[in-house]
Amino acid sequence: MNENEVLLQIEKLRQELNDRYKEQSTITPELVKLSVQLDHLLNKLHPHP
Repeated sequence: MNENEVLLQIEKLRQELNDRYKEQSTITPELVKLSVQLDHLLNKLHPHP
């Protein structure tokens, strides 16, 4: 799997998290943790200047 495929998968998961946030009245600690982990992975794969 190349870097672009990984990035696309991570973005898909982030979008799913965002959708779940919109559906729920509360944000669970598990969802926050997953979101943070995905952000860290994205930053590792595609660092911002």
